[in-house]
Amino acid sequence: MSQDAIPDESPRNLPEQLLLQDAVAGNSKGIQGGVNNMLGDAPRLVAIYGGYPEHWYKMTSIQSFMIDGASVQVHWFRNSQTQENVEYKFKRQYPKIAPKNL
Repeated sequence: MSQDAIPDESPRNLPEQLLLQDAVAGNSKGIQGGVNNMLGDAPRLVAIYGGYPEHWYKMTSIQSFMIDGASVQVHWFRNSQTQENVEYKFKRQYPKIAPKNL
């Protein structure tokens, strides 16, 4: 596992930029973290950004947009005590296509 900070991913286009702004504005929810559902990345986050492992949560945007054929959400980590948000990335999920019978 890398012990380095992961740089924020920049939006590729206007819809991704709007999605990021919406998420940062508070339209988000925690999907993992805290005492009962500890993040695997918690030790790395503590080493880089400080705090305690149980304070770190993985967050996701509530909204998702269809952009260039992919469902796109924003993911990042938040310290629940300081409200620090770090390591934004865009999660792009493309629909699975069944293989063609030959």
